[in-house]
Amino acid sequence: MYTTELAAKTLEPTAVEDQLAEDYASVLDVVSRLEQALRDGAWRGVRDELDQLVSAAEDMWSTLSDPDLDQDEDHLDVGRPFMTPTADAATVRQLIAVYAQPHAVGRMLYPTSLIADPQLRGAVENESEQGLRQAADEVAAPRLLESAAYPV
Repeated sequence: MYTTELAAKTLEPTAVEDQLAEDYASVLDVVSRLEQALRDGAWRGVRDELDQLVSAAEDMWSTLSDPDLDQDEDHLDVGRPFMTPTADAATVRQLIAVYAQPHAVGRMLYPTSLIADPQLRGAVENESEQGLRQAADEVAAPRLLESAAYPV
């Protein structure tokens, strides 16, 4: 993805800043899918997305609990203390604004106006517009078989 590479070059985030932004964008992705499942009345999907929300929140919790991002996946997180990450909040928010654009909730909470660099903001806006056009084209295209994302 062009914009993530441009964001890394422009914002020069630390590994922790990038991981926090990715973790939170994952939370926003799940919340967006949860909203759609609720809107559709797909209660099994709501349950599935709630499970995914717990997993996404645990990932972010883990990032905030261990400054070493190369940790072993097999150990238990229970009882690990909060470790204040060395992360600039403004950089994390701008990264979230970049990473969250594909998700409806992300676009509402983190508009591209939060991105200070005009070149990066323009690239994100262009990529978002292209993604929205593709999604609209897919919805408008006739389909012979339509499968539901979540069985009711």
